[in-house]
Amino acid sequence: MRKPVITILAATTLITGVSAGAALAQPKPCPPGLAKRDNGCLPPGLAKRYVVGQPLPEGLTYELITDLARYGLTPPDGEWLYYLVDGEVLKIADATFVVLDALGLLGN
Repeated sequence: MRKPVITILAATTLITGVSAGAALAQPKPCPPGLAKRDNGCLPPGLAKRYVVGQPLPEGLTYELITDLARYGLTPPDGEWLYYLVDGEVLKIADATFVVLDALGLLGN
């Protein structure tokens, strides 16, 4: 009984150029509680708590990165420093604490 279904899906893929998995996949709806937030339906723990171009919010836990070699970072120029925020390396202006760039998550 499975053979005809596979044949039909394979034929559909050849004709439309869309894989069977992609054709059958549907995006999951956003739960009502998350839909009210303007963060792309991310749970609270995954939503970014900073914005590039804005000062780092007060009350946010951060750590100055001093061991640059450990993280493979180039030395800062004195105008900005590297900080660790929520497991992510941020380049932050020293005088204003404005987030200049997000360099990515650290691997374990």
